[in-house]
Amino acid sequence: MKSLVNSLIVFFFVPACGQKAVHDSLKVYYQDSLTVHKNFKDGTVPHKLTVKVINPCNAEKERFDGVVTIISASVKNKNYSDSVVYSYPYAQSGLINLKTNNISDHNINNHQAVFIPFTYCGNWDNDTKVSYIIFYNHKKYLYHIKYHCGEDDKCKINDNLDITLKDLPEKLKLKVIKDLETKYNKSSDFQ
Repeated sequence: MKSLVNSLIVFFFVPACGQKAVHDSLKVYYQDSLTVHKNFKDGTVPHKLTVKVINPCNAEKERFDGVVTIISASVKNKNYSDSVVYSYPYAQSGLINLKTNNISDHNINNHQAVFIPFTYCGNWDNDTKVSYIIFYNHKKYLYHIKYHCGEDDKCKINDNLDITLKDLPEKLKLKVIKDLETKYNKSSDFQ
């Protein structure tokens, strides 16, 4: 079984933006999904955001860590569409945890920025992370931000954000940093 899991993991070890579609043989492991639809406007243009998580954390179903956990996000309007698909390569040690109330949109330099933060449930220890999918000005980004949570349940960013977020425009980067510092500062924020 261990070699099967290791073989299946190889399919997912691909860079985040631009990952290939999930191999059909792994789709039998899809047990559940969570889909979120949100509408927002960029100026006067309406946009539709769709976020889907395959095999999300789900305490009610006592989900166990598995072979496949994927998040996909797409944004569409009448003239433009884009998407990101991220297949978590360590599904055997945790699943994607999406809190729908943390999805937000912000007006930055007269463009809407959409933040889709998510964490991971599973083998919890002091080192954890928050991942962010961001759509902004016809570009998409995916970042994984490291955190360290102490025995006092307080969590701090354990990453050099100037390096990690260097591709973002300055005002957008500052908004992401503020979001990280206010939404993720105690252990329960990651669960």
